Amino acid sequence: MIKKYDYLIIGQGIAGSSFAWTSYFNKKSFIILDSQEKNSASNAALGIYNPITGRRNSLTWNVEKLFNSLEEFYLNVEKTIKKNILFKKKIYRPFKDNRDYNDWNLRLENDKFKKYLSKIDSSGILTCKSGYLDVSKYLSETRKYFKSIDRYKNYKLSNNQVIIKNNRVIIKEFDAKNVIMCLGINQLNINYLNKIPLRAVSGNSIIAETNFNSNHIINKKISVINTSRKNIHAGSTYHNGFENNGVDKLLNKLDEIIKKEYKVKKINFGIRSASVDRKPLVGKHPTIDNLYIINGLGSKGVSQSPYCSKELFNYIELNKNLDKEINIERFIT
Repeated sequence: MIKKYDYLIIGQGIAGSSFAWTSYFNKKSFIILDSQEKNSASNAALGIYNPITGRRNSLTWNVEKLFNSLEEFYLNVEKTIKKNILFKKKIYRPFKDNRDYNDWNLRLENDKFKKYLSKIDSSGILTCKSGYLDVSKYLSETRKYFKSIDRYKNYKLSNNQVIIKNNRVIIKEFDAKNVIMCLGINQLNINYLNKIPLRAVSGNSIIAETNFNSNHIINKKISVINTSRKNIHAGSTYHNGFENNGVDKLLNKLDEIIKKEYKVKKINFGIRSASVDRKPLVGKHPTIDNLYIINGLGSKGVSQSPYCSKELFNYIELNKNLDKEINIERFIT
């Protein structure tokens, strides 16, 4: 007998995991289908959530909405899996030059920035309301937990397993009211919702052993996190396309920052999916009544996925309007 579900979630990266937890906390039935792709975006993710980002050190898009519930979401996951996955840390940014120093002093006088700035001196600034998610642990423990309650299946979706009947999508072997595609860049390989403007962005990170130690995340073009007393996670690089070519650049930047010997233990590579306007892609297929998507989170999946999942869930369950800035209708109408 085929089980019935409220949600069939395809892909268990950061987006798929987030929607699964949102469904779980709201007592909806679901199953995750996931192929555990080698070069998924999560493989190279540092998992940093940060209200001030980019080359211009701007407030991240939608910062108030994203950060109001971000920590609460992951802390609820922690309580369920009984593992620590979220680590609150301030971010130290050394000044590049006098202009950089002056720019940060101007931000200190700006009410929009004040709550995110902690301390400034002649060499750098410390920003707050930030930290990192142990992405690898988050995904593996999520997988383990949902496997234990029969809500996860290793399954590689292909086009011949997708059937359209009466304007509804059906995935062979499964009976679900709604299908949520969270495939990242692999969405381009599925015939439905593959016309949205996704672009591939590759990135590298490394895990290394060293006696460098900081209580804060260090940000100077790349970011360095002490994940333990002897280990650091550094990255990540950002290259348009599918190429794995960021390791040398990453190692050169790491040399500049820590100025200590280190032993590389692991090199990570992943391919993120990003939208052309760098905002998430969330919403419903224009003609298929039960097909939805969360995608295009780029390098901000940790901070954006809880908000996007909540928005999509409320859209489906409560008939609430989606945030216009993330709605895929901006590209497909």
